[in-house]
Amino acid sequence: MKRIATAAVLAPSVFLIVWFAPVSVFAVFVMAVSSACFFEYSQMASKKGVRVLLAHGTAAALVIEFISLSYMPAAYAALAIILITLFAGAVMKKEAGMETLVFTLLGVVYIGVCFSAPILLRSMPEGERLVLLGCFGVWGADIGAYYAGRAFGKHKLAPAISPGKTVEGAVGGVLSALLFCFLFASLFFRSADAVTVVAAGVAGGVIGPLGDLSESMMKRYFGVKDSGSILPGHGGLLDRVDAVMFSLPIFYIFLLARGAVS
Repeated sequence: MKRIATAAVLAPSVFLIVWFAPVSVFAVFVMAVSSACFFEYSQMASKKGVRVLLAHGTAAALVIEFISLSYMPAAYAALAIILITLFAGAVMKKEAGMETLVFTLLGVVYIGVCFSAPILLRSMPEGERLVLLGCFGVWGADIGAYYAGRAFGKHKLAPAISPGKTVEGAVGGVLSALLFCFLFASLFFRSADAVTVVAAGVAGGVIGPLGDLSESMMKRYFGVKDSGSILPGHGGLLDRVDAVMFSLPIFYIFLLARGAVS
C-alpha cells in the first residue's frame, strides 16, 4: 500500500514539473535529485567501509550537469579541474586514498553524467515531451516486466545480481515500454515520428533494466538492500531512478545521431 501511495504522489508531481516548469527550474530539480542520489551512494559505500568524498563528489557531479549545456572548451576545463580536485582530496586523506578516489570518481561519472541527460533533453524543442516520452518507456517496462514475469517467468535473467528478474519478464517489459510510448505519443506528442517513439521504447525496455541491474550490482557489493529509505515502499531515490539514469542518456545519444540537436 505504501508503494502504491508513494507512486500515486510521485508520478503526477514529476509529470507536472517536467511539463510546466521552465528549463532552469527543471535543471535545479534534477540537480537536487542527483545530490540526494550521491548522498545515498556515499551512504551505501560506507556500509562496506569505503569512504567517498561526499562534498567533492556532489559538487563535481553538479558541475558536470551544469556544464552539460556549455561549449566543449568550458566543459573540458571544468572536467579537468574536477579531476585534479578529486585527486587532491584523495591524496590528503590519511587512509585508503586510492580506494576513496576510485569510488568517488565512479559516483561522479555515474550520477553526474547520467543526470545531465534529462537536462539536455528538456532543453531541446518540445523537450518536456521528449523527457516524458523517455520516462514512459521506463515506466512501461517496469510495469510490463513485473506482470509478465509473474505470469510467465521461468528463465532467470541475471540470477547472481537480481534473482527475481526473468527473460520472459524482460521481453514483456520491452513490449510494454513500446506500448506506453506509443500511448503517450498519441495523447501528448503527436508530432513525434514513429522512429523516435520506438527509440524511446527500446531505451526504456532494454537499457533501463540494465540501469536497474547495475544499481543492484552496486547494492550487492556494498551489502545493502535499498539505496535509502526516503520513499516509503520504494527505498531510496536511486532505487527509483536507476533505470531512467541509463535510458535517457541513450535516448539523447540517439537523437544526437539523428541530427536532432544542432
